[in-house]
Amino acid sequence: MTEVYSHPDLTQLAHCESILKQAGIDCVIENEATHDLIAGLADPLRSPVLCVIDDADAERAKELLRDVEKAGESSAPEWKCPKCGETVPGNFGTCWKCETQRPTP
Repeated sequence: MTEVYSHPDLTQLAHCESILKQAGIDCVIENEATHDLIAGLADPLRSPVLCVIDDADAERAKELLRDVEKAGESSAPEWKCPKCGETVPGNFGTCWKCETQRPTP
């Protein structure tokens, strides 16, 4: 078993796990139970990590997950919600606070 990805957000790990499984790569999230669901934080000594079962799949898995990271990067600037005034990350299409759609330029 080889670790291929780590992230402090358990939902990001689960998303990556589903990508690998869809590609036919057996994988598992290790230390998933160490995640503090109330605080939303991982135990820094035993952070959850995504591992592939077959070591031979490690490089292919890492390559697939690199593509995911690149797709998640956004060069779009933050925007201000016209309804509630909250600053919203550029990769969000709706306000995270009030769910107002991003205004069209």
